Amino acid sequence: MVKRSKHIGIVGVTAEGASLCYRTIVAESDKILGPNQHPEISLNNPNFADILKLQNNGDWNGLAKLLSGSIKKLAANGAQIAVIPANSVHYAFEKIKRLSSIRVLSIVDLAVTECRKKDYKKTAVLGVGLTMSGGLYEKPLKLVGVKIILPSSSDQKRLNRVIYGELVRGKPTPKSFKFIKDLIKKLKKAGAEAVILACTELGIVIPENLSTLPVIDTTRLLARKALALILAET
Repeated sequence: MVKRSKHIGIVGVTAEGASLCYRTIVAESDKILGPNQHPEISLNNPNFADILKLQNNGDWNGLAKLLSGSIKKLAANGAQIAVIPANSVHYAFEKIKRLSSIRVLSIVDLAVTECRKKDYKKTAVLGVGLTMSGGLYEKPLKLVGVKIILPSSSDQKRLNRVIYGELVRGKPTPKSFKFIKDLIKKLKKAGAEAVILACTELGIVIPENLSTLPVIDTTRLLARKALALILAET
């Protein structure tokens, strides 16, 4: 009997987020399996402009159809688990999950589980405007007794501009780096015990050793969980 290859599928949304997810899987595999060893990894990335249009219009059915189409292609290529290293598209997660034939991991569920594991009671959330203001994290965190702390309205707007104008293009500026670091300091003063980097690109700009708060890096968390699950497959 031929042993099935272990295979992770990545649905790319932004190039930076997909790249960080891929690099994390490979780096963590190197630690666990040894040099140059990692599962097979496939990437399918729909047109980002199409994703943004559906997301900005609140067309979650259309977005679920688009992203589940990517998962279908990954599954046809042999992927056993799929990940979507992007937070805001997870408003459509349950629809995507229903339309998919292979297991799809939720970046939100993993972050919430991490908060519970660390016994945080107040957690800051940073991401694009839609992620911060639409309840993507607030609702599931509230269910497990965690209160979220958000930046001011003006800081949310500025962060949204920085993410779309710089980070998703891989062009962060020193000024924006300082803004995000200072923002985390503000959130700590407001009572946050940790910060959820609910934007895949934030983990590239703000590694944990440069944050004044413990960091829950949703992209790396997702990549590590996918790796752990695929390695447990028999």
